Order: sequence, then structure tokens, then C-alpha cells
Amino acid sequence: MAEESIDENGSSSSSSSSKGKKKKTKFGMMMSSVGRSAKQGMSRAGKQMAKGVVKTKQLAVEKIAKIPISQEDPEVISALERLKITKNEIYAISDIVRNLYEARLNEATFLIQLADKLKDTKITQNDPFGLYIQKMGIAMTSLESIQSEHLKRMEEELVLPLEKFRDIDIEQVQKLKLKYKNCKTQYDVACHKLTKAQDSQDQNKIQQAQQKKDAVAANLQQLRNDIKFQVNNLEQKKQVNLLGCMEQYWTSYASFAQAQSNVLSKNTIQKESYIQPQQQQQQQQQQQQNNDD
Repeated sequence: MAEESIDENGSSSSSSSSKGKKKKTKFGMMMSSVGRSAKQGMSRAGKQMAKGVVKTKQLAVEKIAKIPISQEDPEVISALERLKITKNEIYAISDIVRNLYEARLNEATFLIQLADKLKDTKITQNDPFGLYIQKMGIAMTSLESIQSEHLKRMEEELVLPLEKFRDIDIEQVQKLKLKYKNCKTQYDVACHKLTKAQDSQDQNKIQQAQQKKDAVAANLQQLRNDIKFQVNNLEQKKQVNLLGCMEQYWTSYASFAQAQSNVLSKNTIQKESYIQPQQQQQQQQQQQQNNDD
């Protein structure tokens, strides 16, 4: 796509006016978008598998050993609930935004084709239809330039920031959550083994089980602290950094809408009247007669 900017009148400037380059770039953007979507799909599948492994391990331990589940830290429960809400919201919004962006890329490609076709309309005598759609094509070319710039901004200010927040920031905390869940299971197992050792009254087993429980408990407490810190940090990034991107995009969207309105107002098309062949012939004869007189 050529580098373009939208001015306050809705006109655009371009460093390259080559039609072929514009089409090629749009195709490249679409292919890049398809590749990114496929990569994200594979990444999500891997994350779901990792999550499933941890959950299966927890269920297996509970079912086979009938291990009592220790009480969760209320602050951790609250943090994990906030993480879940943020994750579900951002994943849903990000997917919709990506689909919308790809649909608009596709629409822009057809808009270029339509504008070119309408502009190339051959005008014949007494052809108000041809005149009208030719002017439509000229206006559509200006609209397409504005839309190309808007799509560039949409990707930079909305699509990519959402996906970066989702794939890096949220997933980093998600990995920590899985690590915490796994450690919590280990802690419950260690507590259960200590209880069994105490029942056996074997001091050697009791000592080993107690040391194991203390070690896992220390690790678990560290992970609890990390979870609470990272969820708070994630919320701050959402409320400051991501919100800033959303605000920037909304400003760009307002400029895009205004630029479109300016183009349409400057390209108002007046429909010419069609003269039926018989009426046209009569007018020509009348004009010829007037000339003869």
C-alpha cells in the first residue's frame, strides 16, 4: 500500500500512485493476515492441551488418592476471577476485531476493482447512465485511498495491540496460573502424605513428609504472591496502555468518517436526463429547421 495521509478535506496524498502496487500490497496484507490467524490457531491449541494436562492431573490425584483439597487463598481466588474475566473479554473482542479487519481488507480489494471498472466506462451519446457511474468510479477512488489509510491505522492501533495484549500479557499470567494450580496439587498431595505418615507414627516418614510439605508450601506461597502481583500488573496495562490504543483508534476512526463525508459532499453527482431516440430525433430536426431559418 502506498504511504497516504488523510487531510481535513478528505483528500489523500500518496508517495506511489501505481495501481498495481496498491493491489499487490492489499493481497500481501490479506495473505499475512491469513498466516497470522493460522499461527494463532495452532498456538491456542497448544495452550488448551497444556491446560488440559494440568486439569487431568488434578482430577486423577483427587480420584485415585481421594486427597482432600486444601482451602484456597481468598485473594488468589479474587485475582484468578479477574484474570478469567479479562481473558474472556479480550479474546472475544480480539477475535471480532481480527475478523472485521480481514473483512474490510477483502472489501477494499473489491472497491478498487469496482472503482477502476466504473472509471473505465465508455461514454456514448445520450448516455446519462455511463456518465453517472463514471463519476461514481472517480469518487470511489478517493474513498478507497481514505479506506487504505484507515486500514493501516486500524491494524496498528487496534488489531495488533489487542493481539499483543492477549498473546503476550494475558498468556504470561495464564502460564503462571497453570504453574500455581500444579503446585497447589503438589501441596495437597504433600499434606495428605504427611497425614498418612502421622497415622503410621513412623518418625522418619513424618520428618520426610513434613520437609516435603514445607518446601512445597514455600513455593506455593511465592506463586500466590506472584499471581496477585501479575494480575494487578495486567489490569494496569489494560487500563493504561491498551486503553490508550483504543482511544487513539477511536480518534482515527472519527477522522476516517469525516474524511469519507468530505469526499461524498465534494462528489455530489447530478443525474442527467435521458432523451428517448424519437424525441431526440425531433429535437434535432427542430434545431436544423431553426438553423435554416
